[in-house]
Amino acid sequence: MNIAIAGTGAMAMFYAYSLKPLSPTLIGRRYRPFLVTESDKQTLLDPPFVSWNDAADTPWDVIILAVKWPAMPLVQQLLAHQPNECLIISLMNGMGQEAALIPPLSPQQLACGLTTNAVTLSWNKHHRLPEATVTARGETTIPLMPHPLIPFWKETLDHIGWSWRFLPLEAVLRARWVKLVQNSVINPLSVLANTPNGALPDLPLWHLMPDLIHEARMIAQTAGIVLPSNLGEKVTQLARATAPNISSMLQDVRRHRPTEINAINGYLVQQARAHGMHLPTHEAVIALVDRIASNPNV
Repeated sequence: MNIAIAGTGAMAMFYAYSLKPLSPTLIGRRYRPFLVTESDKQTLLDPPFVSWNDAADTPWDVIILAVKWPAMPLVQQLLAHQPNECLIISLMNGMGQEAALIPPLSPQQLACGLTTNAVTLSWNKHHRLPEATVTARGETTIPLMPHPLIPFWKETLDHIGWSWRFLPLEAVLRARWVKLVQNSVINPLSVLANTPNGALPDLPLWHLMPDLIHEARMIAQTAGIVLPSNLGEKVTQLARATAPNISSMLQDVRRHRPTEINAINGYLVQQARAHGMHLPTHEAVIALVDRIASNPNV
């Protein structure tokens, strides 16, 4: 099976590590060997690599999207050249992948899932290599799609002892909404506080959490999604469970890279406006994160 992982960031490194027996190829702008550290075990990886342009000319069986939203134009260019039988598994943050990728993909090709693994990227000074550290082991979930490669993909993962969850589409969509809301709280607030996840619940800034969840719940309902009644408690538990983790949004800000705020909080605001609604807390958080991202010294 010809497998590609689109991306060379922390999550792409994690999937290259976890799917190593399948010899996946990384796709990106630039590449160097990297380390993956989990439970004090450090692994050096040097998987095959191709550029975005070269990858577009290669017919892939499975492409895992482990990139951030600013790379979406490159993803669209890559997928426009893929055969109809190619299975695309999107594990990107936020929502809106379907609108961005269908077409050129057919609905049967695109499996939008989610991961609850937490990985932080850093620079290992001793080895002079990038290092992806798994700070919280979670699950990877994708929907049961009417695609011929889904059963084969599940069997292949079981064979290498790396089981993903395969759930009905409705269940995965609800889980994606739950993760979206969790990210819409933890990610931007970690940027505003410039702190790891675990410190957030003890800060006055955390008082924004109930309003952020309330506003997101209203938008979820317009999509027919009923979120858990105790979601606030779950978000607090998640922040504490991933205490040492530096959120991906804060990592982006610290590296002076574009954030995914528009695919997370911005998606909620966009959906609200489409229904004649406003989300003042999310709108304020977006403005503040954008200001910090454009001037990290603020």
